[in-house]
Amino acid sequence: MLGVSRRPVRSRLLGITIVAALAAAACTGSSNTTPTTDRDSAPGTEQSGTEQSGTEGRPRTEIVEPDEGALLLLEIDPAIVTGTLDNGLQYFIRANDNPGSRVEMRLTINAGAAFQTEDQGGGAHFLEHMLFNGTEQFPENELIAVLRSFGAGFGADINAYTSYDETVYELTMPTADPSTVETGLDVLQQWLSAAIIDPAQVEAERGVVLDEWRGSAQSANGRVFDEIQKFFLDGSPYENRKPIGTNDEISRTTEGPLRAFYDDWYRPDNASVIVVGDINAQEMERQIIERFDPATARSDSPERPDLTVEPSSDARALVFADPDVPEGFAFVTLPLAARTTGSREAVVQRDILEGLAFDIIGTRLSNDALRGDAPFDAALVDSSGFVRSLSAPEIFVSADGADLEASTQAVLDAYERVRRFGFTTAEVARAVEARRSDAEVNYDGRNSRQDASYADEYVRHVLEGESLPTGQRWFDFVTDVLDRATPETLAFMFVTRYETAGPHIFVTAPADEIGAVPAAGIFVAQIESMPTRKLQTRESEAAVGNSLLDPPDPVEEASSEVLADGSDISFVAPVLLTFENGVRVAFNTTPITDGAVYFEGRSPGGTSALADEDVAAAEVAARVVEGSGVGVFDPVAIAAFLSDKEVFLDAGIDVFTEGFLGSSATSDLETAFQLIHLTMTQPRVDAVTLEQYIDDELPLAEDPSINPNYAQFKALTEIRYDDLRYQLLDVDDLNSVTATAVERVFLDRFGDASDWTFSFSGDFDIGAATDLARTYLGTLPATGRFEPVDYVEPPAPEGAIVETVQAGEGDRAGVLFLITGPGTAARRDDIAARVVQEVLTARLTDVIREELGESYSPFASIELTGGARPLAETVLSISTGPDLVDNVSTAVLEQLADIRENGVPANEFASAAETIRNALELFSNQQINDEILDALVDPAGNAALNDFLQQAEVLDSISRNDITGFVRRWVPEGQYIEIRVLPR
Repeated sequence: MLGVSRRPVRSRLLGITIVAALAAAACTGSSNTTPTTDRDSAPGTEQSGTEQSGTEGRPRTEIVEPDEGALLLLEIDPAIVTGTLDNGLQYFIRANDNPGSRVEMRLTINAGAAFQTEDQGGGAHFLEHMLFNGTEQFPENELIAVLRSFGAGFGADINAYTSYDETVYELTMPTADPSTVETGLDVLQQWLSAAIIDPAQVEAERGVVLDEWRGSAQSANGRVFDEIQKFFLDGSPYENRKPIGTNDEISRTTEGPLRAFYDDWYRPDNASVIVVGDINAQEMERQIIERFDPATARSDSPERPDLTVEPSSDARALVFADPDVPEGFAFVTLPLAARTTGSREAVVQRDILEGLAFDIIGTRLSNDALRGDAPFDAALVDSSGFVRSLSAPEIFVSADGADLEASTQAVLDAYERVRRFGFTTAEVARAVEARRSDAEVNYDGRNSRQDASYADEYVRHVLEGESLPTGQRWFDFVTDVLDRATPETLAFMFVTRYETAGPHIFVTAPADEIGAVPAAGIFVAQIESMPTRKLQTRESEAAVGNSLLDPPDPVEEASSEVLADGSDISFVAPVLLTFENGVRVAFNTTPITDGAVYFEGRSPGGTSALADEDVAAAEVAARVVEGSGVGVFDPVAIAAFLSDKEVFLDAGIDVFTEGFLGSSATSDLETAFQLIHLTMTQPRVDAVTLEQYIDDELPLAEDPSINPNYAQFKALTEIRYDDLRYQLLDVDDLNSVTATAVERVFLDRFGDASDWTFSFSGDFDIGAATDLARTYLGTLPATGRFEPVDYVEPPAPEGAIVETVQAGEGDRAGVLFLITGPGTAARRDDIAARVVQEVLTARLTDVIREELGESYSPFASIELTGGARPLAETVLSISTGPDLVDNVSTAVLEQLADIRENGVPANEFASAAETIRNALELFSNQQINDEILDALVDPAGNAALNDFLQQAEVLDSISRNDITGFVRRWVPEGQYIEIRVLPR
């Protein structure tokens, strides 16, 4: 569900992600941070510089099969109430109070597209749609109205999904009224046993499914993924069983095949019910038994198909060109049939160890890219195991078309090096500690784990056999596996797969670069030549110390004040520190997520404080600094340092502000403070990183038509604004950016802390955090500069402006409206905007999706800009077919006119208000930080913090007539920009 925020239409936060793969950190003084060379190799491996070629007697590193006999048992968590009814239906129930006053419900059907007969193509997914179009208890679209009535969401991808192997239905319900929870169970029961599947409703839904197919299959990503699916699944039982189906299959779907699939597979012995939340587990068990025990199969149970996938053991390759792919990429996969033998504990251990092995290979290749020593721009670990019976880990690389052959060779060389030389002790230790850190974070947060996380885990248990141990047992199990991991056991996992699987290479390039890519046979020849290829061991990576920098001498705060006392909301009681350098820091502790801290920093200025000639460098700066590092540490060194820490830091430059957004494990909070300090004082701008960034951005700037969303957004911003600060960079802008300009602009925006404000919210000790703020924030350099910013966006152009752009291949189109009206800084506007957003989204869904059947996912969003004279910006977005654009545009304008003239109907207002009421009951640490900074940094454009704490009362004061008034003010007749996107 889209939220409402006071931001420009184009949010200009450019990512500077400082996570385990970030850039670099600095060391100063005598701290133990100087990189050193680690020559520690695994036993039996060759040393650096040794060259080997595979002939007969091809060498292989020492491998040791992991011990599977001493593993801890992953027994089911006793807090789960579970059982199986006489009819075969399974249920899993857990009482949980995070977030509280909610319950998550799931209905799993252990059958998806692979279970379709020849006349049921696309039927499993089409049937999923039909279950929202009528059951015995909830005929036609009454179910949608029922879900909305108590604030449950409905819309694209919210309530269900269908894959090759399964279909899963999802509900999130408030628990304050027991009858609402009972209704949720009724809905699950009806989905399992009482679908109507009316032929008229099938016909009405066809257009919706076709639009979903257009969005999926007719995009560049859809076309590429279609080729990937065929590459791995043709010749298997999954062949020609795509979940979405084809245009022809959807167009000819009728009630009969849908009913047959429903009767065959929607039966109790093929289903499970999962309930997690703020409920009484024993009472819930009673209600499940009462509703589902009478369920029976409606047909003779067909035999489940054998869905085993046996990938070819021969080398294979496929080369594919697409006109809308902005950059080439390739991946080298080692596919095998998923292992189904052995104990569950043994399978989990193998998965952990194999994951570590691929992580090390991915790190090796990523480091090469970061240094500029590789033909590819980036490398990462991925998987093509998109069906249960296929295990297909891979290394993915992105590169220009002319470099793809060299890129796949580099990946194959990395695979072969592991076979010959294995892993070093040092890199295994780093990979193990990174995985251990992740396990520790999950363990620390076990008591604040959310309902949805449990519910989804139970879904995976039912459908995939995932274990359900307690948080303590899972942590102990992972720790035990990691403690016993060695270079030899990781080598065993990788080498046995490498020697058994037939490597598969998939290559994609833009159509205008495909001439530089060799035929598939060349890539197959690469694979076949590996036994005789001459290779050397890798130079071992440098080690890093225990700290990023010597801590500066702390500076005491100049003042301290309480912003809220917790009387309204107990966990919103921030304390504000102000330092002599001008930095303000708010600390607020909450029980929302154990073991985690979230933070945000903000400073007025942004590109509005820069000269026009510096705007392009500012747009590029954050992303380039992300990949360049800080201080004396390069990207590879900082990646190694952060690999065993849970720290995320994202910096960006907006039109009116520069800022940080981040999070960390509580135990890694000092590292987060250090990264903030170093990013503001010692940023780096690396020439390779800048070149790669420009190379990635140029294809879209040169030809926006390769991406319909990009082309639509470019047209919108160029009509809406005549200020380059709101617009996308063009080719000349990108080519004008220099490393010198990027560094100068970044330091100008981040190097003076005089007017910076930070907010930290989460699980931490305020005393300890105060000491960190004194050390790393109170010591930031400052000149006393304060940049006045009014946060006011320029007015929208007058009248109705309609523009059509042509972009993308394939049979899909879109319509987007931007409508601008006057707002106020009052909290009432914020809450009303959320209600109006729900009203408009529901109306578009009901009319354009449900009545006209011409769009899969229409939606509305409203953003209130900042400053004392904010604007309310309403965006309406509707996907559709090229021949339906006029109909959709007309329908949108008619519905807006109807609301302005006749007002918001009582039922639509009630549903929208209930949805927002439920949302206002939930809080996140990120939201609390945002509200604190809004009030402190832009007080003229935002309500006071106390108004945030009393939002429910504000909602109660807003009537249906008020909402009609807001629509009339914010969505004026004849004042809009409409962008239509048609295929090229």
